[in-house]
Amino acid sequence: MDKKDKIEELLTRGVEKIIDKKTLEKRLLSGEKLRIKFGIDPTGSNIHIGRATQLLKVRDFQDLGHKIVIIIGNFTALIGDASDKTDARPIVTEKQIFENMKGYLDQIGKVIDLDMTEIHYNNEWFEDMTTKEMVQIAMNFTAQQMIQRRNFKERWDEGKPIGLHELFYPIFQGYDSVMIKSDVEMGGYDQLFNIMTGRNMQEIFNQTPQEVMVLKMIEGLDGRKMSTSWGNVINISEPAKEMFGKLMSLKDELMILYFETCTRVPMEEVKQIEKDLKKGKVNPRDIKVRLAKEIVTIYYDEKTAEKAAEEFDSIFKDKGIPEDISVINISEKEMKLIDLVVKTKLVKSKGEAKRLISQNAVKIEGEVKNDLDEIIKIEKDSVIQIGKRRFIKIK
Repeated sequence: MDKKDKIEELLTRGVEKIIDKKTLEKRLLSGEKLRIKFGIDPTGSNIHIGRATQLLKVRDFQDLGHKIVIIIGNFTALIGDASDKTDARPIVTEKQIFENMKGYLDQIGKVIDLDMTEIHYNNEWFEDMTTKEMVQIAMNFTAQQMIQRRNFKERWDEGKPIGLHELFYPIFQGYDSVMIKSDVEMGGYDQLFNIMTGRNMQEIFNQTPQEVMVLKMIEGLDGRKMSTSWGNVINISEPAKEMFGKLMSLKDELMILYFETCTRVPMEEVKQIEKDLKKGKVNPRDIKVRLAKEIVTIYYDEKTAEKAAEEFDSIFKDKGIPEDISVINISEKEMKLIDLVVKTKLVKSKGEAKRLISQNAVKIEGEVKNDLDEIIKIEKDSVIQIGKRRFIKIK
């Protein structure tokens, strides 16, 4: 693929919208080295593959020789981005932010070359900003501008509270662009308002407005937008076998979007896979295995992906158990089923245990157990299975 084709794919693959596409294309073709801004707030400790689609696009820019500038929002995380929220975000403390940040660079480094990356924490400039400076910046925007963003307007119409601090978030994110002299900022579609504020902010400070690249957003395991808040995520730091297993539970209709956004399988091949699926020429399960391998390989390696696939087959196809099954010591001779399930710590609560038992999701030695009060004899080396992927052996 020559440079022109690479730029064309950069501008189209997984892209929802670009402002201004013609200008950005011209700058890319000219050979100009651009500063590509990628910001992320450590409101949680893990980065999920939905957010990592943006990292893959960042890597595409990096592979073309552009300068990547990562901003970890340890200041803006205190406010919390309200872009996709129908209610106010829970407050995150400085201590939580510090803990969340610890593994961020390791996770980001799974995708891009950190040695070739400029890294900032935005408290570098906000920590020492005076109240006067903050007010002077805010004077360039109106409350009406902020309230008109879709989710704020919905909350306003429904009588839900909107914190004053939330109105400042887009302004702070925009100021980040000024401080690093961003040429391009990317984000999910829900970030468009914030990124456009960055363009406005740069004009206020007499900088060339950044180009805006808005990427497609992927759905999570429950069909809603992938979000840490909803827990429907596949995190890039989780074990390869867990990642593989979750991907195998993905809805068939989402596979092509995942191929486009979460992998770098050539788009011509992705389009052919889509045609073959529609014509029934291929087994969807085989395509899903390919997808899962491709994604696991990005965050681990090909050998690990193959092993995860083999283990998945062993568990679900051959009805085996994981090689590295966890073990538990139980001193009791017998226990009620519900108490035993809770004892395994494979569930978070007694309520979850009750629900899973009633759904026939609990097996002991391959036999379904659905009587909450059944007395289970505790036998050495018995295997307890909960759901499809949770196993434990009694020692």
